[in-house]
Amino acid sequence: MLMEDEDILFSDIKLDPDTFYFLYIGEIKTDCLNQFFKETLSKIHGQTFDFISILPDVLESYPHKNTMVINPMARELFRAKGRKVSFRIPPRTFASLVSASDTVNELIRQLLDKQGHVFIHVFESVPELTLALIPGVRILGPSGHIANIWNNKLYQLQRLKDVAPLINYRVCQDAQDMMDTARELWEEWPDGIFVSQPYSAAGVNSFVARSQEEIETKTAHLRGKFFISRYIPHVADPTVLGIVANAQDVFIAATADQEIYDGNKFRGSTFPSEQPEATQQELREITRRIGQVMGRGGYRGIFGCDYIVDDQGRIFFVEVNARKQGTTMEMCCTLENALPPETPGLLELEYHAVMFDRFPDNKMEIKEALKGICWRTYNFKLEHEAETEHIVPVDEDERTLFRQIVSNGQEHGVIVVEHVGGKQAVMPGTFLGRVVAVARDRCLLDDDIRLGIEQLNDSIRKHSQTQESSEDDK
Repeated sequence: MLMEDEDILFSDIKLDPDTFYFLYIGEIKTDCLNQFFKETLSKIHGQTFDFISILPDVLESYPHKNTMVINPMARELFRAKGRKVSFRIPPRTFASLVSASDTVNELIRQLLDKQGHVFIHVFESVPELTLALIPGVRILGPSGHIANIWNNKLYQLQRLKDVAPLINYRVCQDAQDMMDTARELWEEWPDGIFVSQPYSAAGVNSFVARSQEEIETKTAHLRGKFFISRYIPHVADPTVLGIVANAQDVFIAATADQEIYDGNKFRGSTFPSEQPEATQQELREITRRIGQVMGRGGYRGIFGCDYIVDDQGRIFFVEVNARKQGTTMEMCCTLENALPPETPGLLELEYHAVMFDRFPDNKMEIKEALKGICWRTYNFKLEHEAETEHIVPVDEDERTLFRQIVSNGQEHGVIVVEHVGGKQAVMPGTFLGRVVAVARDRCLLDDDIRLGIEQLNDSIRKHSQTQESSEDDK
């Protein structure tokens, strides 16, 4: 019996003595990946596995049993507003809370006594998740310290200068240095200047400036290093997902086209990419070279690379995301339906990369765009506080939707997933939900995405602000 501490907002954990368990620690948005991980561990270890999800998300209801919610601010906000409040906790803060939780540490102790080892599945590895230091506990992803190094944008630019096609940039020691440097570059970089601090994601700590005044208004109060780069007008924002097994072996999953607005804010992705095959091949090879550099530094696991392509077809590197991407679930479903059933999926490949520094011999990459599998995602994140009226129900899960399109003759379909539920306050910067459309033909995706967005908008009380944004982690 677990003794729950006051930071536990919700828990329904009941352990089956005949089942081995792994922990998922992260946001609800990638909780769906655990079904693949469960199957991977059961296959490899010849033992029934299930998962326990430890989440920060405040929802009306949760999609499966064995869920624990850690959110120390939620009760305080409930008292202040008189209803549940959905909001996001920074990943590093959440990792610290989970690592310090007496309830979680007791759960791990119980699992170690029963199983001898405990695997932890994460969306992003961070140094603050110190549970990995417990003997017998293993994170099935890259080292938090190595991932943290690679998520530093300045480190990426310095390490990849001979590997990837970089955009011209300048390193600045502080805000004043950055403003002075930018002032001298407008004639050379007339289309705009991208401003960022070393650690930035989801449109935070970075922006595209169109004037010196905009730079000075947005950065004068900030501290620490900056880098600025020339903004390049472009026609596409492709992203490539890969897995690093060692200094040579890098698996390339697939290329998708991102939808970006305001220069750096992620809205969603579409597969297959509309880039010419020659461009996609070049993107894959650049990503493979980047993965090899990461592998030489000890990185093992899933990563993503973002690029832009200009109207002349030139490719420019934007960034490495040393973690899973927001569309990893869609990539898993794509590979599952496109490749022979005996070939390993993404999470099985990551397991072998992390545990053995190699891939299984029967791995197989998708070499070209697929016929009959198209998908698009849309992340609906609120820009203003709102109240929800009702939950958007989910009739089927995403994996089933893919199977219906690919194998059962259905032409297209759309689902809304991870909706916060009804009668809740939703704070700015928080997911209201996510829309996933799957079709046999790409032209069918747009109408389905609009339908999903309408369902999400309709779930908001009419007097609430409905303007949304979606600059989420990719």
